[in-house]
Formats: sequence, C-alpha cells, structure tokens
Amino acid sequence: MIWTAPPDRPDQMHRPRRDSIGNDILTFGEFRGWTLLIAGAAYWGNVIRTSQSEDMIGLSSIARSIVNHGAFNIAAWAMIAAWVSQAGPRGFASRGQIAAGLAIGLLLVVPTRQTTIVGLIALGWTFAIPTGTGRDRQIATLLIALAVEMVWTSTYLLPLHSAVAMLDVRVCEAILGLLGDGIQAHGNLLENARAGIDLEVLSSCASSFPLAGVVMAFLVTMIYWGRLPRLADMPWLAAALLASIALTELRLSLMAQGPIDYTWIHNGEGVPLYTLSATALAVLFPSLAMLRRDRLPAYIS
Repeated sequence: MIWTAPPDRPDQMHRPRRDSIGNDILTFGEFRGWTLLIAGAAYWGNVIRTSQSEDMIGLSSIARSIVNHGAFNIAAWAMIAAWVSQAGPRGFASRGQIAAGLAIGLLLVVPTRQTTIVGLIALGWTFAIPTGTGRDRQIATLLIALAVEMVWTSTYLLPLHSAVAMLDVRVCEAILGLLGDGIQAHGNLLENARAGIDLEVLSSCASSFPLAGVVMAFLVTMIYWGRLPRLADMPWLAAALLASIALTELRLSLMAQGPIDYTWIHNGEGVPLYTLSATALAVLFPSLAMLRRDRLPAYIS
C-alpha cells in the first residue's frame, strides 16, 4: 500500500488542471510583450526595407536606416518596451485575448506597409480599452501615432504633399522677392536665373511632409514628462507645426540662393544644423506647455 499526502485544502481534491490555452499557460504581460515584439519587428522591418537602396544589406546600413528614421520614433518604441510590463491587469490572458493577439500578429507578419499600419492601429486599440492604468493609454497613443505617421508619409498622400510643395514654391518666391532676388516660380520649380540654379521641390521636401513627425515629437515629449496632451495644449502644438513650416520655407529659400548654398544646406554642414534646429523646436513647445501647466494654479489649469 502506497501512502500519498492529502491535498492542502478539501476543494483541491477534485480540482481540474487548468492547462488549456489562455488559462494558466500565458500571462497577460507575456501575451502583450510577444505581441508588441512582433509589432516592433514589423515596423522596423518596413523602415529598413523601404530605405535600402543598395543591393547588399549590412549591419551598418540597417543601423543607418533606423537612426535616419527619427530619434522620436526610436524613443517611442523604447518607452513602449519599458512600460509594457507596467501596463494592463495582472493575471493570465484569456482565450479571446490570445485569439485577438494571434490575428493581429498574423496581420503584422505580412511584409507590407498597409498591414503594418492596420496592425498597429488594432494593437493600439487593444491598449486603449480601459483597464485602469495610465500606461495603457500612453502606449495606445504612441502606437496609433506611429501608424498615423506611416499613413501621412505613404505614397497615397504624395499628391497632397505635391500640392503643398507648389504652395511652398510661391511662399519662397515671395520671401526672396522681398530680399530683391528675381526668382520665378513655375509649378513646383524655383528658377534663379541670376545664380544659374533651378530648385525642384519634391513632395518629400514639402513643408507638410514632416508635420506628422512634429506631432510624434510633441506626443513623445509630453508623455515622457508624464501625461497625455490636453485641449489646453493645442495652441502649443499649433505653434510647433507653424515653426516646422517656417523652418522648411527658410531651408528652401536658402537652397534657391545658388549651387553653393544648395550643397551646404542639402548635403553639407547645414544638414546637422537643420536637423538640430528641427529637433530643438519639436522639444521646445511641448516642454513650454508642461512648464506653463505646472506654474498655473489648480483652479486655472
């Protein structure tokens, strides 16, 4: 006769094992972590795939593609990775949650920009569903903002940016005309006969093209400070967008001055200066909004 120890509690004597999927196999944090890992791989895979112009892809070219995509996008994913363990309720993932995660994961593994956009929005929506934590809403905001930026810079909106580019050319013509330069605008082309240069403003150079990145920078900065943007912050966001447009017009006007100016601001030492100026402006306005908010009395804010 073999003696076995009795269960600790009577209710465990006939308790069934909960070993089916979604009960005791995968925790909620693990489920979200794996889903976000797939989303991040799909997002950066699209960045690398669309930015490579060489036949051979190496570690240096991959790193360059990631860095060139934008510091605020990298910061957004770093914040998401750091906060995913703090988001959502504790416990185990349900069958429905795992089924939704599998559907989103299958969508994200399709190597297209469109499926990545839809997958990020769907994943952001799962985080946006109220769960009682602020981190959920912050992660959802960042995921949806990343998807919106992909939409804004997609080929589908290039006609819009091309139309804005023609407006930019007219603005540059007016600016340079005030300075006494006889520059003529034709469509999206700036003709400087005196300097012997014709500047074609492409859709990716239009003042509207980087605006989604400005919004992304605004969100990342404010979320890093500890909260989501509010209605009172919208004037600061508008100021950031206007500052970005003005910086683009200044850049285009400088490039139209002559071949030396074009080379300096487009491919030379002016590139880091322009990048630093754009980054500084992107951080300045949300920081000012936060500082002003902190100084206001509670009954005003």
